[in-house]
Amino acid sequence: MNDLYYILAYWLEPLSSPLYLLGLTVILYVLSKLTTSTWKRVLPLFAYSLIFWGAYRLAALNPAAAKWLYRLNLPFISVFVVLVMPAIFLSRNRWYKYFLLIPAGCIVLMICEVFYQYRMAPSGSGFFWFPMRSGFMFAGLIGALVIVQNFLSLEYFRKVVRVSVFLVLIYGGFALRQNYLDYQQAISRQKEFKTGILKLTETVPVMKHDNRLSYVPGAPCRFSADGGYVQGCVMELGQRFLQLDWSKVASGDPSFTALFSMALGAMLTLIILAYTGARWWCGWICPLATLGDVFDFFRRKLGMPYLKPTRTVKLTYLISGISFAFFGLLLSKAYANIGPDGKFIGCRIPLYPFCKICPGQQVCPIASKGPGEYTPLPGFEWLFGFFTVSVIVLMAVFLFGFITARRLWCRFCPMGMFGGIFNRGGMLALKKNVSKCNGCGACNEVCPMDIHLVQEEMVKKDVSSFDCLYCLKCVDNCPQDKCLRFEFAGQVLAETDYTAKLKKQAEKNG
Repeated sequence: MNDLYYILAYWLEPLSSPLYLLGLTVILYVLSKLTTSTWKRVLPLFAYSLIFWGAYRLAALNPAAAKWLYRLNLPFISVFVVLVMPAIFLSRNRWYKYFLLIPAGCIVLMICEVFYQYRMAPSGSGFFWFPMRSGFMFAGLIGALVIVQNFLSLEYFRKVVRVSVFLVLIYGGFALRQNYLDYQQAISRQKEFKTGILKLTETVPVMKHDNRLSYVPGAPCRFSADGGYVQGCVMELGQRFLQLDWSKVASGDPSFTALFSMALGAMLTLIILAYTGARWWCGWICPLATLGDVFDFFRRKLGMPYLKPTRTVKLTYLISGISFAFFGLLLSKAYANIGPDGKFIGCRIPLYPFCKICPGQQVCPIASKGPGEYTPLPGFEWLFGFFTVSVIVLMAVFLFGFITARRLWCRFCPMGMFGGIFNRGGMLALKKNVSKCNGCGACNEVCPMDIHLVQEEMVKKDVSSFDCLYCLKCVDNCPQDKCLRFEFAGQVLAETDYTAKLKKQAEKNG
């Protein structure tokens, strides 16, 4: 199993590069405009893949280039390329049923990896959850999702994706460690005393590498139990950048140069992932949004009506989110200039100031391991009580945003704003056949972000907007067949088929 891992890692490493993903999606978009033939698309993509693979391996012969390439790579990119992309572009092809053998094989490999890691553990070591290396985990998880999407409606498939990813990002920090040694280290960290400001040694993500940082364009919190699965969110990376001592980077200090290159590589990867997925990450991946929807579920069960926020409220949330993000990043820059007494102009500042006030650091640890993991409030010695007050205020804003409305918090979230930049001009697009729209407003009623553009636009085909989470409820509930469609790189992923939906409901009801 170990030999197989290194063989796969060698051959798939170039396909784990976001540079490869960027080129692939751009070529796919161009080809979608030129031809509908599957083979006329496959051959150029195969040629591009061979050229990129060869160029990558050639560049990797240079030690400095090899370090940069390694810092960019993420294992789930190769899994996306091998499993998701073919599933998208072969979905209506006669070869699709044969392709499904690949994701099925990935599930088998994941199971074998768990048994292999158990065998490598010392005898009598006890139960240690589901140890597996991240490449096998992503392959098995995404392989399973590729298969089950054939049997689920769009609504239920989205729920399955959200629950699956939530389990990985929130519980993966202790349940999916890479191997027995990694698990034992996580156990030993649990014995450390937790103060009001968590230490980095208490929060080590599963995908921690000495020379690489791993992020996704959502809001996974690195302060989940045992560090979560990935490194953190956009704001955590932004704080890392601002904490760098640029004078030492400019002077070529080895340690600071390494930190800079790691952060820069992670940022480039993050931008490419955001360009590829835009704010889809918010609608399908973000664990904070999933937790918020739990509050929304209970609100509906209790029969509490939701509020439709006015334009003023929406704008207030937007400006407030930008302001808190800016101030948090500003404090990160101040931390870089902290004195030998551990203070900046007489104030104590935590290493990650924005993380300290973000609700994610409060709710994610509790969600993963219960109330005992709650991080105590920082004392008033931290910036004259700013962090104490901000934690309480932002948690109240978070709860209010989901209990009283649908996704109101998402207008505040800086991570969502980052993804929203790529909602137009990226690889994803929400398109409308304006000739079929009768302006009924069904799309507006089901939209959790209360977007009116989809209903009101009667000229332009592209109705993507900054706030859109690509939850696709509008596509699923539009009563006009082929009126709305969701595209990736020019390929239709979902399209309104209300007639078929009604037929399935009738069959279900007998």
